[in-house]
Amino acid sequence: MGHVIAAYRTHPHHGAPLPQEMVARWMGITQTQLSRIESGTPITDLTKLIRWAEMLRIPEELLWFKLSRQRPPAGEMQRPPAAGAASIASHHRGRDSTYSDVPDQYRVIAHVGEVVIVAMDRRTFLAGSGAGFLVGGKVMPLASYKQVAPEAIEYLASQIDSFYAAEATLGPYTVIPSVLVQQELLRQLLTVARGDARRALLRTNAAYAGLVTWLYQDAGDLGTASHWANHTLELAHRVGDTQLIRHALTNKAMICTDEQDGPGTLDLTSAALVDETELCPKVRVQAMQQSAHGFALMGNRRGADYALDKAAALLPQVDDDYPWYNACRRTPGYIEAQRATCYNRLGLGAEAVALWEQVITGLPTTARRDAGVYRARQAVASAQAHQPDAVVGAVRQAVTIAQETSSARLRQELEGVWHHLTPWHADPVGHEVKELLAQL
Repeated sequence: MGHVIAAYRTHPHHGAPLPQEMVARWMGITQTQLSRIESGTPITDLTKLIRWAEMLRIPEELLWFKLSRQRPPAGEMQRPPAAGAASIASHHRGRDSTYSDVPDQYRVIAHVGEVVIVAMDRRTFLAGSGAGFLVGGKVMPLASYKQVAPEAIEYLASQIDSFYAAEATLGPYTVIPSVLVQQELLRQLLTVARGDARRALLRTNAAYAGLVTWLYQDAGDLGTASHWANHTLELAHRVGDTQLIRHALTNKAMICTDEQDGPGTLDLTSAALVDETELCPKVRVQAMQQSAHGFALMGNRRGADYALDKAAALLPQVDDDYPWYNACRRTPGYIEAQRATCYNRLGLGAEAVALWEQVITGLPTTARRDAGVYRARQAVASAQAHQPDAVVGAVRQAVTIAQETSSARLRQELEGVWHHLTPWHADPVGHEVKELLAQL
């Protein structure tokens, strides 16, 4: 099956090879899992083989097993919903005749075999009465559903990367409503789940809580972000997963960094790195790079560089199935972006300017929010390096992206540019930057 999927992804029919991350989303798994399927030992789980064969529309006569259900009409593979805020709206009733009996108020969240997870209108859903399963054409309230299919949990976990990617393109406000719906669905599933399914749901719920923490942090609402960070930590303790607990501690450290609390950041990252050799590389990278920001806030360049160098050495080893903190391997130049940010905090603009240009050049076009934040930080570095003309170009690009994404984080970064431009306030450069900032 791994060879078949690899051949499908790289077939000339597509024009260019399909990214593993994209095909993994269609299959309801992570990119890491797909990589292992393609290059590892053959899969022997018949349920998974059947599901993937159906998703890839492999003719049954080529298979050694029977398919489990009537497949949709031939044609292009029906792809799962688009990432982010559109993920629920893009699967409206009526798109597939399978859903013809679903009431108008329902929206399909996931189609797992013969079971479809549905949600009602968001307001009703968040009130606690609008979630259920569509089984055999009948909507069943969660309260009457006694088992939670592992495939449903896998699907919900696999969507987290899509929400992060959507937030990077669209900003937090567009994504928050959809993520809150998923979070509420998880909460309701927990009311009926038991045993291994419950533990898997708790892990996934913690991952979504961490995502909500970040979304509110990017929206500039640190109070709500702190609430969700505490909830993430509580869920991690309920699972008893050391990796998840340390991840949750680092999430709280990120909020301290946004509050310019260097000692608080280091307190939390130090706690996250206790017995660090027992932690997976991803958790160590996350905590180390965040501790670098704590050192930078305290004016300690040596500490910041040391932490970032350790994180950079571990980055190639990151290879796990945790559905959180994948930015470290998804974002090109991730560690150097953190280093440039630390240099900004330390007032080392001349060294940061070149790093920012390198990082921004390597960003994919979809990383709009990140590009805007980095341009704003590049403007600060240019001002610190006494390059006022370069400030104008960077601010102009960042303002355009801020208007597109409504990222409070980006707006705050831009507001900080004006302070660093103080020597040029009365000059034409200052007037031009002031007019650009007035557009926010």
